[in-house]
Amino acid sequence: MYSHVYDALGFSQLGLDDEKSRRIILDVLDLVTQGLSSKPDLETVLRRIRRFKPQVNELISLRLLELVEKPTREQLEFIIYNGGRAVVNEVSKLYKLAREYGREDLISALQYAWSKFGIRSPVQCPKCGFNSIMPDYSCFVCGAVVGEKYIREALGFSEKLRLFIETGSVSELRVAVERGYVLLGEDGVHHPLYKPPKPTLLFQVYLKPGEISTIIQEIDNREQPF
Repeated sequence: MYSHVYDALGFSQLGLDDEKSRRIILDVLDLVTQGLSSKPDLETVLRRIRRFKPQVNELISLRLLELVEKPTREQLEFIIYNGGRAVVNEVSKLYKLAREYGREDLISALQYAWSKFGIRSPVQCPKCGFNSIMPDYSCFVCGAVVGEKYIREALGFSEKLRLFIETGSVSELRVAVERGYVLLGEDGVHHPLYKPPKPTLLFQVYLKPGEISTIIQEIDNREQPF
């Protein structure tokens, strides 16, 4: 059965040694025979491999990531195109390999997988092109670091700050002045103590003297008696 399953999985194209092939095939057999009340024959196994092809390929990709220190070009292509969620934890390693191999098509596929399964940031990295700039201003994928000016421009800070000053409560505006910064997200500017209703990426942006003055003026205007 081993040789038939080996051929059905296309392992000859992946250049795996016999030991790694056998380990992965055993995992695949465990996956496709789950729930069966009796030992299946070869035809049943091959039929179920075809039926569960996406899940099988994702499992193979995961095991390749675990067993192969540096995937070959062929292995890398298989992992990125079939790995699904499995590629997210190793996205930095896979990106560097794709660049080393000069495979822009794989980088594009990896970007798609990251947008679908990863921690998608509202800020795109200027170096690698992934939406992967984190709240500490560094890129999760390639490690590049951006400045506050880049974050401000990428998320349209000026307009969002204007809306925050217009619509925020006096207490929220006061907290921003006292702390000297606000939280900037895709949906707008928030006061420093803001707790989003669902997990979201928020960037701490320090206020400039002129911005603080504008907020103080707004507070004063609201507190003046009619």
